[in-house]
Amino acid sequence: MIYTSRQIHDRVTAREIPRVLGRGELVRAGRYYVTPDTDEGVRAALALGLRPTCVTAAREHGLWVPPVAGLHVYTRRGSPRAGWVGHGWHPSWPESSPIASPRLLLEHAIRCLDPLEVGILADSALYKELVDQDTVAELAATAPRAVRRVLERASGKAQSGTESKVRLFLLLHNVRVTPQVKIPGVGFVDNLAGRRWIIECDSRQHHTGKDTYAKDRARDLRALELGYFTTRLTHEMTFAGWARTSATLLEVIRSGRHLDPPDRWAL
Repeated sequence: MIYTSRQIHDRVTAREIPRVLGRGELVRAGRYYVTPDTDEGVRAALALGLRPTCVTAAREHGLWVPPVAGLHVYTRRGSPRAGWVGHGWHPSWPESSPIASPRLLLEHAIRCLDPLEVGILADSALYKELVDQDTVAELAATAPRAVRRVLERASGKAQSGTESKVRLFLLLHNVRVTPQVKIPGVGFVDNLAGRRWIIECDSRQHHTGKDTYAKDRARDLRALELGYFTTRLTHEMTFAGWARTSATLLEVIRSGRHLDPPDRWAL
């Protein structure tokens, strides 16, 4: 939590503040007081009079954040430290909170990140209802064309950053994608591309247990019997290995395999 001096003085007297700091209940960070669980990078930025934004602010809001390096802060003088990324597109900080709002962090991300990474943040903000579709449309209207095409397809229907990236990529290549489809005999799948291509975006947390691993493979086999084919993508394949992964997805798209009705291939 982050508090202004006024907020702290509304809670405790000036005499009590040193005691609260001494007990470690609060930490001074520039003009602000923060709880000890506040991210160290955020504390360092506030101590220097900077304002966390883009992916750094996105983490504070609990959004799905793509693996982007650096501490992203607002400053009119560029990056104040090695490894920090400056976002100085306003003559002054336009908000009362020192952490960029979901709308503002998206505005900054548009000029900083890869278009699909911006799409992940927008999808997450929509999913968590921190922005609405009208807000995303307003941001898209003034964004560069590559980013605008992604934002126009953000819907908040994905349930993870990996799902969001894959779905947006497919939509950009004119593939009809339906998220969270229930297939009789198989269950819910992350994405159904075209008519028969199941794309599952697996995470270490939910797909590596012995029982889950076995169930997933049983589902894949049943899907194959029904005429579907399945692609499973890990977090690493969706981000660090994206160049190879996206090239493979494009090959499948060009083949047209996903367009056939599943019953044509049912066993």
